Amino acid sequence: MRRLSVLLSTALLLVTGAVAGVPRAVADAPDAAARRDAVLVRDIEIAVPGGQPVRAYLVRPARPARPAALAATLYLHWFEPGNASQDRTEFLAEATALASRGVVSVLPQLTFPWAGDPVGDARDRAAVVAQLDAVRAAYRTLLAEPGVDRRRTAVVGHDYGAMYAVDLAAREPALRTAVLLAPDATWANWFDAYWLHLPAEAKPAYRSVFAGLDPVDVVGPLGAGAYFQFAGDDRFVGPATRAAFAAAAPAARVSLYERAEHDLGGTDTRDDRVAWLAGRLALTD
Repeated sequence: MRRLSVLLSTALLLVTGAVAGVPRAVADAPDAAARRDAVLVRDIEIAVPGGQPVRAYLVRPARPARPAALAATLYLHWFEPGNASQDRTEFLAEATALASRGVVSVLPQLTFPWAGDPVGDARDRAAVVAQLDAVRAAYRTLLAEPGVDRRRTAVVGHDYGAMYAVDLAAREPALRTAVLLAPDATWANWFDAYWLHLPAEAKPAYRSVFAGLDPVDVVGPLGAGAYFQFAGDDRFVGPATRAAFAAAAPAARVSLYERAEHDLGGTDTRDDRVAWLAGRLALTD
């Protein structure tokens, strides 16, 4: 998925119109109708109790038709070193487009393992928990936004972001809608495969470090509120991982995009996701 060519680094930006790539500044569309469709994008800092503050984008409609009944979505990005979209900009265009349909979104910057490598012991569990605490703080910030209907919230995550999304839903009983793009089933698997390269005899003990945190073990209660999007040509998430999630969450909706790779950046993936969210969150056209 390509990076937006304009970085939204200012404290507040007003944008208008449908977003296929880069949102336009309001000055480029001065007519009254465009101004009614304007979207506010703020660069915010979220306090995390006991942890470091988190940078995030807050996206919301400037003049919503139903200001007291806004849906809300938390977007959690993927991990892919060297790819420009592996940060909080990944879903920014999508969040901006959804704002015109009455959705407030928060898109936090994730840090583990983006800014720190796994080390192979209980410190990795502590790092996952600390990141989850930051994700929960971002979700609580979303709930606190004026006009948000707490009964109409969702989380969308990709790759490690999807894994954190599952853990968040397991800890937030009111959060019953999750779109999960290409997650792994366990934390230990990717940490071991791409960083640690543990000997076979050490693998079971390392997986036990994450007891109660592995997405495959906590996704079940989401039931039909989970929507998995998998890629058929994914070198990171294969049939065994998909089968494990299918067994753990038999009521979930699943889409397999046979020709897609792990980035799942196609318009069909996005359109299917948005359509499903529209139904779950009762969005307006």
